[in-house]
Amino acid sequence: MKWRSLLLAVLAIVLIGTWQPKIMAIPTSPLVLEVNPAHPQASDTPQDITQHPFRTIGAALAWAQKSDRPTDIYIHGGIYREALGTIQQRQTPLRLIAKAGERVILRGSQQWSDWEVVSSSPEVTIYRHPWTLGWGVSGNPWTDYGVDLPLLAQRGELVWGQDHPLRQRLRFEELQGNDFYVADAEQQLYVALPAGISPNELEVAVHREALRILDSGFISLVGLRFEHYGGTFTQAVRIERSHEIEIKDCTFWANNWGGLESHQSDRLRVERTQFLQNGWRGMAGVHLRDFTVQQVLVQGNNWRGAWAGFYTWDAGDKYFHLRRAVFDRYRAIENQAAGLWLDTDNQEVYIRRSQFVGNAVVGLFLEAGTGPVTIEDSLIAYNYSIAPNYLQTPGIFGWAAAQVTLRHNWIWENQGAQIGVRDPSPRTITLPESGKEITVRSENWHLEGNWIGSRQERLLTTLKGEPFLQTLRLQDNHWWSEAPYPFRLEGEDVPWSQWQERYGHASDRWLTP
Repeated sequence: MKWRSLLLAVLAIVLIGTWQPKIMAIPTSPLVLEVNPAHPQASDTPQDITQHPFRTIGAALAWAQKSDRPTDIYIHGGIYREALGTIQQRQTPLRLIAKAGERVILRGSQQWSDWEVVSSSPEVTIYRHPWTLGWGVSGNPWTDYGVDLPLLAQRGELVWGQDHPLRQRLRFEELQGNDFYVADAEQQLYVALPAGISPNELEVAVHREALRILDSGFISLVGLRFEHYGGTFTQAVRIERSHEIEIKDCTFWANNWGGLESHQSDRLRVERTQFLQNGWRGMAGVHLRDFTVQQVLVQGNNWRGAWAGFYTWDAGDKYFHLRRAVFDRYRAIENQAAGLWLDTDNQEVYIRRSQFVGNAVVGLFLEAGTGPVTIEDSLIAYNYSIAPNYLQTPGIFGWAAAQVTLRHNWIWENQGAQIGVRDPSPRTITLPESGKEITVRSENWHLEGNWIGSRQERLLTTLKGEPFLQTLRLQDNHWWSEAPYPFRLEGEDVPWSQWQERYGHASDRWLTP
């Protein structure tokens, strides 16, 4: 029997050795890479990456992607005229960080010194340069919706002066000065400049995209500036099917189309970042979950759309199918489009301590969503309408928007109705989680503690808005106007007394001018 006991003991030892749980590896500290083209030993193939810096960001990023080790790439100040490609299928932390106190610019353009003079007058000189990229006309993706996208908005070439884009012309004969024209058949780029201005300082976009993040997680971009990337329907940075992405202390400036666009991604955070003077929009997103936007400025976007008189449809910051999104201290200022457009099926969106001021169309557009959407402690003021269509409410515009709460906001002196609810047609949306179709209408709005006023503009208007009016809840709001009929309800001009009698609440107050 001893041999049997001995056999059982040996077997137990073997089984324990086989079945014991694996000990998780202790995460290693991040590998640190540096990019410093000014260093005398900088190289894109350094022999010792711990001692010698990379010359370009792209080379350092390519090296980092060969390893699964967490990596921090510190970038010294300078202008990097690069397209970085794609971070794909990476799940190990990777950070691209500007060195503290240094200005890192990723630029999608080039400066050329070999311009040829075509003609010259005392006022204007016309130059030309070979143009072989052949971007041409993108086409209109919205013809099925009856949208007329002007030809000027379908071109992606970008020529930037010191502080403004040169205006693109569609014919050589239209050149006047501070503008440009692309002759596709000739493969030539023409610029017209005032006398005495050299074309050598112009920035001509040659890259369409700085970086794409695809099927990846735990990626951070910190302190970087993205500018002068060209193309139509393109963005300087694009995020797809990714998670745990951080964009912090960055700037997206002077790109032909957009700054940042995100699709089908979770737990994205954009913080202390600016989107300035982009040709179409600053940011956009589709199918995002747990999306946080904090201390972000979006200003002066959609100049290309404005060139063509196109301010609506897909222009400006726009979002679809958000789930659990927070916009905190978000500022949309002086854009040539809507300040912020929540379009189609956005749920659990919370906007607080934000500003929507001086935008060309509408400050905040809520469209085709079940909600809830909450806006509080925010300023919606001095927005104005220049688009001759359904966007007639420059303050807050609701179209088939349900479960909206406005709490403790200043909605003030917009050049049109301060709040407008118009459901000109039923809206049916498909919920992506279930595939179920539902019909949405504007109803169950709650206004509490707001200050709503304008000297002569309407305070509130409705069109086919009976569901909104019948489900509206009011409490402790302050209203002010010098107009005798500050409300327009279903085509009827209504004074304050009738508004209070039909729909108002005893706690609301009328401020006497």
